[in-house]
Amino acid sequence: MKLFVKLLISVLVIGILLPFTILKGTDGKPLLSLTDLRSPDMPKLPETIDSFGGESQNGKEVIYKWTDGEGNLQFSNSPPPEGIVYTVKDYDPNLNVIQAVGVKPDEPEKILESQPEEKVTSVEEVGNPYSPEKIEKLFDDAKNIEKLLSQRLNNQEAIIGQ
Repeated sequence: MKLFVKLLISVLVIGILLPFTILKGTDGKPLLSLTDLRSPDMPKLPETIDSFGGESQNGKEVIYKWTDGEGNLQFSNSPPPEGIVYTVKDYDPNLNVIQAVGVKPDEPEKILESQPEEKVTSVEEVGNPYSPEKIEKLFDDAKNIEKLLSQRLNNQEAIIGQ
């Protein structure tokens, strides 16, 4: 089996190298050369891309929301056909959707001449929004969920085993 794999790999390598070496064209040159190998030309992307391509008001994209005749909710960047009641939603592509965390501003360090320079960082100095109590509660909740799931699994195995 190993001999077969080695033979197959060597045939593959020779097959790949043939157009570059032994096989010649009508002009006597090899069929392929390394200069023939290049990446395809890719079209350049525009500097800015409109996310919806629709109308914009004050830098915001306009999205139309309506319900079609079958009762399906529709969203579009163009207005619906005449006679359909719709609402207009503004979408700001530059809007940050993640709420910011308040961090205490940096205070200048106070260096006392009598004590050696020693930088001690604590949670209050760094401005961590998560307290140790909340993190411990998170771990306790995760352990309780794990216990609940393992109890359910044991109950299912007991029912299946009957």
